Parts: sequence; C-alpha cells; structure tokens
Amino acid sequence: MTRLLRYSCALAIAVVCFSTVVSADLKIKTRTTVMGHTSESTVYIKGARERTETSFGGHGGAVSIIQCDQKRMITINGNQCMVMSMGGGGESSCPATPNMGAMAREMAGGEPAPTRKGGVVTITRTSNDTGERQEMFGYKARHIKTSMMMESSPDACNQSHTKMEMDGWYADLSVGFSCADESYRALACGGTGKRGCSDRIVMKGGGGGALGYPLKLTTTIASDQGTFTTTTEVVELTNTNLEAPLFDMPPGCKIMDMSAMMGGAPATHSETAPEPTAAPATPAATPPAQPPAPVVAPKTAGVVRIGVVKIKDMSGQSLPTDSLRLNLISEIARHQLEAVPLEAEGPHADVESEARSKQCDYTPYTVPTQVKEPNSGGLSPASLPKGVVLDPAKFEALTDVTLYKVGKPLPELKELPLAADASQFGVDAVMATFVMESDRVDQQIAEDAHPKPSSKSSKVPPKHGTSSTKPK
Repeated sequence: MTRLLRYSCALAIAVVCFSTVVSADLKIKTRTTVMGHTSESTVYIKGARERTETSFGGHGGAVSIIQCDQKRMITINGNQCMVMSMGGGGESSCPATPNMGAMAREMAGGEPAPTRKGGVVTITRTSNDTGERQEMFGYKARHIKTSMMMESSPDACNQSHTKMEMDGWYADLSVGFSCADESYRALACGGTGKRGCSDRIVMKGGGGGALGYPLKLTTTIASDQGTFTTTTEVVELTNTNLEAPLFDMPPGCKIMDMSAMMGGAPATHSETAPEPTAAPATPAATPPAQPPAPVVAPKTAGVVRIGVVKIKDMSGQSLPTDSLRLNLISEIARHQLEAVPLEAEGPHADVESEARSKQCDYTPYTVPTQVKEPNSGGLSPASLPKGVVLDPAKFEALTDVTLYKVGKPLPELKELPLAADASQFGVDAVMATFVMESDRVDQQIAEDAHPKPSSKSSKVPPKHGTSSTKPK
C-alpha cells in the first residue's frame, strides 16, 4: 500500500506535465478521485512553470512548484523550501536513496560516502490517438490512450514491476510547460530503494512527448501491490495574467536541497531564494563546504531548532521511514521552527549529545504503532486519545510521540498518543498524525517559553484520570 502512495504522488506530476502551444497564463481547478474519495486543488500555469496549491484534510498551505525550465520541483512549507531535481538529459539515473548515516558523517567533516551503482529500470511507453475530438472549455480536446510498462532488473535499487493505463482527453493549453519524461522518471525513482544506491533509467517506446494538458484523465495502475484507479478532471479553466514571482521560491525561504541529500547533483544551482540574514551561511571559521550547507547550518539567533530522531516503525506495515521523516521535518518547519535530522537512535544520551552538537533545543521521538485498513475494525477505542473518534471506513493510524528538551532528563511529553484517519492510503493517515505532532510540539515550546503563573500546578504530577500529555 505504501508503494501505491508513491505512485499517486508521482502521478501528481505526470498528470499535468504534457502541454504545448497557446501562451496565456492559466488558472485551473481540478478534482481528483481515488478509490471513491475526492479532493480538489488549484493549478496556475505560466510558460514553463506550474504552481499547485493543495489542502490536506482541511489543513491548508501546501504549495508545490514545478519548473520545467530548471527541471526541478519545489515544495514550500512555511518558510522552508524543499527542492528536488527532476532529472533530464540523455543519461538518466535516480538519485540515491537517503543514507542518513553518511549524511551525518559528512556534516561532521568526514569524506562523502560513495554511491553504489544499482541496476536498470526500463520504462516502455506507447500512445494511441483514437481520432476522437471533443470541445472542452473552448479547446478542442483529443482522445489519447497511453500505456506504460515499468520493469526493474534484479540488481536495481528501486524494485518495480508495474503496468499503467492512461485514458485521457488532452488539449493544447500552454507554451513550454512539458516535463513528460521527468514525470515518468519520478515514478520509476519513487521506491524506497537501497541506501546509497542509484539506478539507471532507460526510456523506450513512442509514448513520450507533449500530449497536451489532460482535461480529463483516468489512470489505472497494476503492480504486485495491487490495482487502483484515479480520475482527474478539470472543473474550471480561466485565462488570466499571473506574476512571475508566484512561480519562484519566496524571498528568505530556507532551502533544503533534497537532491544533494539523496546523493545527486544539487538542484538549486546558482539560483537561491534571497536570505534576509546572510551571515549564518558564510561563517569565516567554517570551510566553504557547499554540500552540507543545505542540510544543516549554524542556528540563527532566536530560532528554535528541532533535532528529528529517526522514525521507529512499530506498525508492522514496513513504512518508508526515511521519506516519512522528511515529511515530519516539513511539518515542523510550518511553525517557523528549524528542523534537522539526527543519526543517533539510542540510548537517549547519544541522541542528546548529537542534538547538542547541532545546536538543537528539542528532540522528538516518533513511533507509528498501528495502521489499520478501512472497514477492518479500526483502532481499539481504548488506544485512542480521549475524545478522538475516527472514521472506520478510512485508513487509521496511531503514533506515539515523546519530546525531550535538550538539557532536561525527563521528557516534556511521554508516549503521547496521536490518532488520525485518511481516505486514500495508510501512509496518509500516518502523515496526518505528523500534522498533529508538529502542532503539539509547537504548543509545548510556547508553554515552556511562557509558563503559566502557577508553577506549582505545572510541576505536580497529574492526578489519576488525567494526563498532561493528552492533546488539547
């Protein structure tokens, strides 16, 4: 099921990256249905760039920007920009899966870990124009059916044996916006893979190129993880004039170069968001080692830094913990907090030692304990936080969170249970608990900074039947 999540995320790119002709800026509202569950988003297109604004379960503010001219994707959460290269060029390969141990050694001044060559992922595509035409939103749409086979060699880091069928109506909407091959590569590189290992991508067949923008598209994916269908359709399309800065990183955005973290070439190149305070980026006492800078830098004065411990999966669902930790980092950044990954997992003394070396103020331990399928009985009521009710027809997840303040022996929060549900995948439900975790961590930091006048009540252990760790 977690692999289906990766496919659906990559499809968010694949669904929109096939356009040609006409030069007007566009605002497009789309509706996506997966397994009977519907969500909506707003897409803005200007030339070779696209901005998508999405809301997750009522929690808004998520923004992604695809820059086809730069062959990169930018995800904006609060004041943090996560940048990922989308590949391209003749010889294509996946970036290596993050090796957090190697990253920590490099940040400490060690030699970069070599990337091991994996195998080959072959993508074979075919497209068939049925000849059918239909007027849609004032454009003449073409009915095109596309199939894709993705096969991995036995020694490949990302193992995938997948067939995808796409039945869509396409129209020529926007000049220059075309990331078609990169979207397929993103799909091929979406696996959790082996750490420090990189695959080569081979594209075959005649299914590439600019099909046009999909005004209505039904995609069916079949793999060894099962089969699911997603339908995306445009519900509103308007011509407009959009400002160019809408498609760039906002000024002062703190850049986290995910391609560099994953062992690939830096995605940011010479273009970076202008920083209002440049001093932390250029300390004279530190050699100009460019790769570590996007990962961890000297802490800005007055900013709270969170050292995020590796996620410990106790759910039995083989969750992609490295990817989930990146998601948690982005959620923490939403609260204007700095978040950096920690390599140490235990004992706590080792975690705190590393946290001190990286100037961290807090260290959360995140443990997904249960993930339940829809209509499977769900989480037991006794395991749920008081007052929490979940939908038994959705995926449900339970996560325990323990939060330490650096320098204090006892935790601020101890095994705080957080429960959430999600419509599409179990991993979505786990990530929904991360939204709650980041909110609760931010709340605890505020309480520590401004303790209540009655210090006695805050230090006396809670009475029986109450819990200071329950979310308010």
